Amino acid sequence: MEPPTTPATCLDVAAAVAGATGRVLAVAGRPVTHLAETLSGLPDFEWAVGEKSAVESAVGLSAAGVRSCAVMKHNGLAAALDPLANAAVHGIGAGLVVVSGDDLDAAASTTLNDSRALGRLAGVPVLDPAGPDDARAAVRDAFALSERTGVPVIVRVTSALHADCSGGRVQGRPGPADADRRSMAAARPGRPGPDPADAGRRVDPVVAHRLTKLGRHQHRRLVVQPAVQAEVDGHATAACSTTCDDAVIAIGAAQRHVADDGCCTLRVRAGWPLPAAAVAFADRHARVLVVEEPLPFAEHLIREGAADRTRVRGRLTGHLPPEGSLSPALLRRAWADPPGAWTDIARKPDDQPPPRRYATLYAALAGLDVFVAADVGSSIRLCYPPYSAAEVALGLGSAVAVAGGAARTGRPAIGVIGDYALLHSGMESLLDTALRRLPVLVTVLANGTQAQTGGQPVPPVDLRRLAGALSIGVVDEWADAALDVAATRRRLAGLLAGPLPALALVRDAA
Repeated sequence: MEPPTTPATCLDVAAAVAGATGRVLAVAGRPVTHLAETLSGLPDFEWAVGEKSAVESAVGLSAAGVRSCAVMKHNGLAAALDPLANAAVHGIGAGLVVVSGDDLDAAASTTLNDSRALGRLAGVPVLDPAGPDDARAAVRDAFALSERTGVPVIVRVTSALHADCSGGRVQGRPGPADADRRSMAAARPGRPGPDPADAGRRVDPVVAHRLTKLGRHQHRRLVVQPAVQAEVDGHATAACSTTCDDAVIAIGAAQRHVADDGCCTLRVRAGWPLPAAAVAFADRHARVLVVEEPLPFAEHLIREGAADRTRVRGRLTGHLPPEGSLSPALLRRAWADPPGAWTDIARKPDDQPPPRRYATLYAALAGLDVFVAADVGSSIRLCYPPYSAAEVALGLGSAVAVAGGAARTGRPAIGVIGDYALLHSGMESLLDTALRRLPVLVTVLANGTQAQTGGQPVPPVDLRRLAGALSIGVVDEWADAALDVAATRRRLAGLLAGPLPALALVRDAA
């Protein structure tokens, strides 16, 4: 029999977000690009430059009494951990939800992260919807949980929803009514009675300003975490059509792989903390298979709490692959076959498609005997044949800093970075390079668009004037199509031979 649930689509999540929040800030990136594009028609939608600033802005909106939602992929959630962790102990005002997209096979990401683990690290609860109907309820529940406990809440979605959204745009409401806001303030756990001097404040002043730093953590442990646990304990549903020794614990969207075949199943829609029912359910059965994606996060927690951990099987025991997406066939194998070794290592194909942009620049860089750091936008093609010119492509916005690190050895280096990546998280590195006068040629793919995520616009910043403000004296600019490979290589070599740091702005007319 086919699995009973299908993954949530971006339309389901978008409709839920639009109906529950007053302001949305988003950073594009698979698997949330289509979700963000669908939400972009809302009147109070903003494309954020970076995830950290998106969460910080959402905290400000929350403190001012406006529900807010930040949308990002799992890599961006890692970049936003600092403000999330601080908000979790300082407290917030109106509901704040972060929709984080996990790329289950890192098909369009630099790393394979699990937002549940990141939420635990930040001390932020994570809800994990299973299907279309559940996605709407999960977003609603996340805002309610956020307002009752005074902390941000993550709603984890996965690459299973990354399909084009038919229908284009969603309609939203302008924000919570005053009555909603008053009810938020009255619903927090452990709050003292209202102080007339604090009338109208959205953030709890006792927690934020009258407790010590250690006291805020003690408040989280003694007041907030028990309240969160009590809430998430209701996010697990057991179904057993017959009495059976074998059972399945299915987490979030991974439930789509579980067949409705009579086996006892506990369906869990909270990623962290885990509902207490999960461990109790495992203890009641002889064998329990934990079904989750992309990493064994819940399995770790269940094995830690189980009376007999040998009953628990999944990724950690080798019955399922250690990482990545699952399938119904893999679940059938987990019951029928002994644990696998899972020794295959996936490789890229040797033949890569030609780049749609900047082919001349890439070919020119391949002929230079110099350290090249690429970014993980369009310039990542420099890492692969026929160019194989880049030593490192670390993360979005990293190319300038990585090139600066190499330049600290005394040899010139080139950092190739997109204009969006530079604004997203490369500005501090550009400032550091300029202040330390490092021998770096910063080569910017200045095409005015986020080419790898669907063509979202780049903020119209004058990079020439910016370089001048940083005392970068040499700024060159040309169109990639205006020069051939030899001329481009000579131009780059000339810049490397001159005063560094320098900035090359390479335009693209494609």
